[in-house]
Amino acid sequence: MKELDWVRLIKDRARYREQGMNLGDIGIVMGGERNGYVLVVIEGEIYQDENGVYCTTEKDVAVRVEDLEVVTDKK
Repeated sequence: MKELDWVRLIKDRARYREQGMNLGDIGIVMGGERNGYVLVVIEGEIYQDENGVYCTTEKDVAVRVEDLEVVTDKK
């Protein structure tokens, strides 16, 4: 597993659910492994709030490497 690999969450943990990542979610690894974890970004949508500021619903979660599998197809 390396930076910019697409990965799928294969282990359900309460910590991930609290941060908005659920079993089977697919994201992209941003950066290298550190202390057994990698930062995974899950794509979201871009929208404009009531003040005209552009925002996103993407999430970034620190995930244990052992709880991920590399995927070649994002479906």
